[in-house]
Amino acid sequence: MEFSEKFLYHIWDAQHLKPELKTISGKSLKIMFQGQFNTDSGPDFKNAIIQIDDETFRGDIEIHLKTYDWIAHKHDENRYFNKTILHVVYEHNGKYSHTINENGELIEILELCNLLDKDIAKLLAQYSEKPFNEKDKFCSFFAGLHTDTVEQILKKLGKMRFEKKIKRFDAELHFSDFNQLLLQGLFSALGYSKNKFQMFQLVSDFSYYKLKKYLKQGMTRDEMMAILLCGSDLINHLPATFPDELKTKWQEMYANQDYSRENFNYDWKLFRIRPTNHPAIRILQISELLYVNLKISFFNNILKIFSFGLDSFNLKDFRNKFYLFFRSDSEYLPEKYNIGKTRLDTILINIILPLAVLYARKMSYHELEEVASRVYQKFHSLPDNYILKFMQNFLDDSQKKILRKQAISQQGMLQLYFDFCLHHNCRGCESFKASILSEM
Repeated sequence: MEFSEKFLYHIWDAQHLKPELKTISGKSLKIMFQGQFNTDSGPDFKNAIIQIDDETFRGDIEIHLKTYDWIAHKHDENRYFNKTILHVVYEHNGKYSHTINENGELIEILELCNLLDKDIAKLLAQYSEKPFNEKDKFCSFFAGLHTDTVEQILKKLGKMRFEKKIKRFDAELHFSDFNQLLLQGLFSALGYSKNKFQMFQLVSDFSYYKLKKYLKQGMTRDEMMAILLCGSDLINHLPATFPDELKTKWQEMYANQDYSRENFNYDWKLFRIRPTNHPAIRILQISELLYVNLKISFFNNILKIFSFGLDSFNLKDFRNKFYLFFRSDSEYLPEKYNIGKTRLDTILINIILPLAVLYARKMSYHELEEVASRVYQKFHSLPDNYILKFMQNFLDDSQKKILRKQAISQQGMLQLYFDFCLHHNCRGCESFKASILSEM
């Protein structure tokens, strides 16, 4: 049965649930008060009271159709969701037993699909979609601010965003380790917007340590490619330009190997996708590098690109080492299908640098932390995404130049958007502006 997220609000509000509830992590759950429906920005229900095992919590409830919507809606980057005490979903499609908030804390998950009243179809007929009225777009945040002041604010916000990424990765270490987090980040980034979650699922099911185990048992590089392509069903959705003999080769190789017979349906989004962005192409791109780094620690290998003395650090030399690390010559793909520098830059800023700093702090490697931090603070700007293009509507020409200089300023602008603009929280934004200006 198809229904909207708003329908789940009605289910939760009326508590059309079975009496015995358990969270995904296996804890007993009692709803003492479902909360008040929130008509403003932020979590869906406020001031709820629940009991998890023997501990009572008061806070917010966020409701989604699927677990991954928490990330898709950017709640993991929004501090206004940090008081969420329960993540309610119709279907749990995440790989973890908990949701992680912006502050790096774990939130229990309640899955509703097997907990609803039998007569749910009649309830569905009572409700209809409410129209969405988009609020007027206007922003005075940057008006009247000197360019130098704007740059200082954005760099401060950029540092805040960086720390939030570090905190989130730190929370994910509850379920994972650095090699797996690196691999999940790489595959997600190579899925682009259409197949980001599908690529994340793929490398969660065929994890770094599962593939490493197969390697120790004798798995070849081509067998690994066959496992990933056939186990994900991408073998049946290869780009039209792919030779049939290659498809046949991988199918035969998959049939003859004994390492994995697992098959998963990831609901790939392939309509009108560019050949270079096809997930099968992306898997082949990264497979060469992945296979080599199964033999020893992938993460430790990538940390070697940070091996500069503080006195000898040079950003140009770092970038050359970084690009060289990811360069691999594939016998199946022409050179034009190599991972582009723009995509690698995005992976560096969003995944590798936060992980490197997190690792450095945990191991007290101060020089590594300093080098990684310098890279982040000095790295050139990345291509604009739709958010940055939108936010530039509120900048004058001299202020726009700031975003074209360094990635840290762009990251700061993204942080401002996710904190305030996304939720039309102009009042909170003005208060934040006054606060940050008073500190300067």
